[in-house]
Amino acid sequence: MIYFLLDNKSLSVYTESSNNQNLSLKFKSKLSSGIASTINNSKKLNSIIARALDEISEEINLTNNLASIIINDSILSHSIIIKSKRYDNIDQQIRKESQLKWGDKTSNYYFISEEKKTPKNVFHSVAIHHLLIDKIKLNFNNFGLSIRYIVPLSSILTVGLKPSQFSVVKNGNEYQFFGNTRKGFTYFKLKFAGAKKVEEKVIGLLDIPKIKKSDLQKKTLKFIFFNKVKIVEYLANYIFNDVPLLNFTEASSSQILSGKLKVKTNSYYPSNQGFKYNHLIKNLSAGFLSLLFLLLIVSMFSNYDFLNLGSPSVFSEKNEEQSEIIEQKFIPNNSIIMIQNLSTLNDRFLEVNNFLLSESEFIVNNNNVELDLTNSYPHISEDKVSFNELLINLFEVENNLKFKVFDSEFDGQSIQNVVLKFGNFDNSLEALSIMSKFENILLRKAFLRDNSNSVHLYISIKK
Repeated sequence: MIYFLLDNKSLSVYTESSNNQNLSLKFKSKLSSGIASTINNSKKLNSIIARALDEISEEINLTNNLASIIINDSILSHSIIIKSKRYDNIDQQIRKESQLKWGDKTSNYYFISEEKKTPKNVFHSVAIHHLLIDKIKLNFNNFGLSIRYIVPLSSILTVGLKPSQFSVVKNGNEYQFFGNTRKGFTYFKLKFAGAKKVEEKVIGLLDIPKIKKSDLQKKTLKFIFFNKVKIVEYLANYIFNDVPLLNFTEASSSQILSGKLKVKTNSYYPSNQGFKYNHLIKNLSAGFLSLLFLLLIVSMFSNYDFLNLGSPSVFSEKNEEQSEIIEQKFIPNNSIIMIQNLSTLNDRFLEVNNFLLSESEFIVNNNNVELDLTNSYPHISEDKVSFNELLINLFEVENNLKFKVFDSEFDGQSIQNVVLKFGNFDNSLEALSIMSKFENILLRKAFLRDNSNSVHLYISIKK
């Protein structure tokens, strides 16, 4: 398991430092911009996270690892809910009252996860912006990481607190306080500058208690101090012991009531010593079933109407039939010719209602069209690009890009086959101009349906 801590200005990674499994800071990447200031900018947010992971990947091998991510509460949204009999359940009340609090912005948040219930029916909920969690999942998966936990910092710090205690995180003269008091969850900040004290209440029904700087310097059980390494170590221990925590990886409704999980969350356990044959049998069975499922998907892929299964095709079944991508040979000139014909499509036709382009046919507005072979042997760049690097560039073109990908092999060479869905023709042309710069990317097929703006591109990437 690799542990990450994301705050407004940095992404830190923690790993086991020795055989005794002590955790330590391995690398800290400073973000190019603050998360809070770019939370509504999809392209910039994606670029920030991708660049940070790219720096970390130069120091640590991220591929095929489990990941747990701690999110600082400064880039999350909080709410306090007092249970009312006017609502059927707490899930409904959280949604309704969140709409009253945030208005139309409620749609920008992934489902609010409910944390704990006090004797007075006071609930604490945390919300994460949908773009933030989307870009985290996208980029971490692209770097070969499987996310098991996305946990708010406050959820870790308040698990074992008594009503009279506060967890404290210190950063210079600034202090963050988290508590589960008799009036519910509370979160506030104090900053000491000489004799001056600045208070900031983030959320909570409790007034900020009177706290002096000297109180924080005394050894007392009222204030439990956490540094970043201690926070990560506590999370690792909670995961190992299956302690209920907020987990945005599976957030879809209220998660924890009175300290009990309402939905099942994935748990990670370090491997035990010794060899267990029953695990081997289970893994072999699962692998065999996965292989059968993959073969079924590959066999259906050539007739697969990507992301539009319910819409009838404008092309005949004969035009829709295409041999499997993995059986086709790489012909770089054909790919370049296809891209060139697409780029001149608007110049050749006054109106384009639909088209289908493959290596064997070109249909525009339901009519067969001859491919323009003027530039049959253009200069081909020797530059190559990985799938992750290409995806980052394509998301700069269209931040809502949808795609499907599966790996295959041809003539002993590893290949990634990708289906891309662009919202309009111009974006697809811009994407193709990027892809044409790399010799290991080939266009296999492109089509546009009647009464649709979406353009689908089928490409192959040689690794």
